[in-house]
Amino acid sequence: MKKYLYILTAVLIGFTSCKDDFQIAAPYKDIVVAYGMLNAADTAHYIRVQKAFLDNNKSAIDLALIADSSYFDSLSVSMHEYNDNNTLRRSVAMMKVNMAAEGYPKDAAGSQGFFQNPSYAYKLKIDSLNPYYKYRLIIKNNKSGATDSSEYIMVVNGARSKNAQNFYIDDFTKGNYAINFAKTQFQASYTLFGTTPRNAKMIEGILRFHIVEVDVSTGRRTRKSADFTFAKDVKNSSDQFSLKTVNTAFYGFLYDAFGPAPANTQRFLDSCDMFVYAGSNELYSYFSLAQVQNASLLGDQIKPTYSNMAGADAYGIVASRALATYKNVIIDDVTLDSIKLNPITKDMLFIGRTTD
Repeated sequence: MKKYLYILTAVLIGFTSCKDDFQIAAPYKDIVVAYGMLNAADTAHYIRVQKAFLDNNKSAIDLALIADSSYFDSLSVSMHEYNDNNTLRRSVAMMKVNMAAEGYPKDAAGSQGFFQNPSYAYKLKIDSLNPYYKYRLIIKNNKSGATDSSEYIMVVNGARSKNAQNFYIDDFTKGNYAINFAKTQFQASYTLFGTTPRNAKMIEGILRFHIVEVDVSTGRRTRKSADFTFAKDVKNSSDQFSLKTVNTAFYGFLYDAFGPAPANTQRFLDSCDMFVYAGSNELYSYFSLAQVQNASLLGDQIKPTYSNMAGADAYGIVASRALATYKNVIIDDVTLDSIKLNPITKDMLFIGRTTD
């Protein structure tokens, strides 16, 4: 059963405070907050499991005032795999790890958000995640004996071959794939087609543009990149998706991302990388609810957030996604000429294409 809870994003990433003078507005309870993303292509998966204070009428930030309240002392965490008949096939124990030791250190000071230091998560090492099976996160508190779990999770199929259940994008099979944004009249557009993979519900396309800036006085070369989320689509498994954007949006993005060229600077266009994400139904439900909230009059207040945890005192989201990537997509010469001449981008001073 889907649940909704009153919780701010800060709780999902382990907010705490160092204040000593506080009052708890509600009786203390051990609340489990779990969140993570499964990707069948990954060799390891990390699920963050933390503790939170919750109240249906108050901000979680006001309640999470105990400095050492983010992690449970003793948990047994595992991932269960089930077949179509909901019969348990295997249970895989997950190990508590320091994310810095796993190669995922905290961000630099000033951009750390609310993550604790050290930053702990539970690591799942499993030979494969099968899109035809079901998975369930199991969390047992060894002190209290309480056990919580997620609902069944269906893993998005990331296989890329041409099959009705796979994440197939025909353009990604082409060599020297090029994009043309040159035409801007009559709602001219770019569209990418593909097959929605098994267990996916939402598709998102991102173009990562790379440019080189050259200081004509010193010859110094600086590489820069920016991501253009160009389209989203919602489809059922095996349906064809289409990611479409009008070409004029590309020029607006380019200008907003990089702005006019600084003095004594020339710019060169490099290739770009394309990423297409396929998200599970849990992600679709989460973002759909967030969209409704942001459009409402109460959008800036405490509001319900989607959760697929099944326990009475467990919240969070464990979802799945797959990723299809095409590196070194070419922006064709006609589009480059258009960038030089378009009123939106002509002050950006792109003079050619980088050769390095």
